[in-house]
Amino acid sequence: MPITAVVNQKGGVGKTATVAHVAGAIAAAGGRALVVDLDPQGHLTDALKVQEATGPSLAAALTGEWTGKTQELIVAHSTTAAGGALDVIPTALEMFTVGRTLDQMRAREHRLARILAGLDDYDQVLIDCPPSLDIITDNALAAADGLLVPVQAEDSSLRALQLLLSQVAAVDADLRDTPLHLHGMVASLVRRPLTMLARSVLDQLGQLEDLPLLGTVPLAVVVTEAWRMGQTIATYAPDSEHAAVYQALAVALVQATA
Repeated sequence: MPITAVVNQKGGVGKTATVAHVAGAIAAAGGRALVVDLDPQGHLTDALKVQEATGPSLAAALTGEWTGKTQELIVAHSTTAAGGALDVIPTALEMFTVGRTLDQMRAREHRLARILAGLDDYDQVLIDCPPSLDIITDNALAAADGLLVPVQAEDSSLRALQLLLSQVAAVDADLRDTPLHLHGMVASLVRRPLTMLARSVLDQLGQLEDLPLLGTVPLAVVVTEAWRMGQTIATYAPDSEHAAVYQALAVALVQATA
């Protein structure tokens, strides 16, 4: 069961949209996708209009306060005409204190991996990570097989990317038996027409070895509208340019993890 962490410690780069809409594209093609809202801010839970957990929760499972079956954490979001499904493990208010609790526990970086190990009925699992390089993100990096990195066409993204890759190297060295596979980057929220700055940054990103630029997502109201409706782009605007971009990303991800 391939697990992909969608990660960048820089906020506002499109992590949540990437998770929701790539998973939606997988479901639209007939696959079963699970998304995990590991961000205490809960943007993914909100975007898909799923209620935050109030009983058994991901937060309680991570800290060991709840030890039930992982399936009890999952909320069904939608099914598709192609026979696919999109499910969610939502966040909970308690996620805001999970980091402090985990710092005092043994094997603290592997708690999420143990939770997801109980699942085998999904074609893809995507983790929406918090905008930080902390113990919660380390859990995602330890649990995942690979990374998808949303970026923006701004100079600050280049610096953030350097910090992220340093963190990935440290996790590979200290916490993993095999290195994380770097699937690639997604340039999100790209304004059109492209400015000279945006072109320059995208050119630099395109020259990075071992981290290809897989797609460019234009800034458009259709993404905001889909969020408001609790739908993925594949459902809300299946004929849009954005749906085509996320479909291509889904195909690339499925091929990379086959």
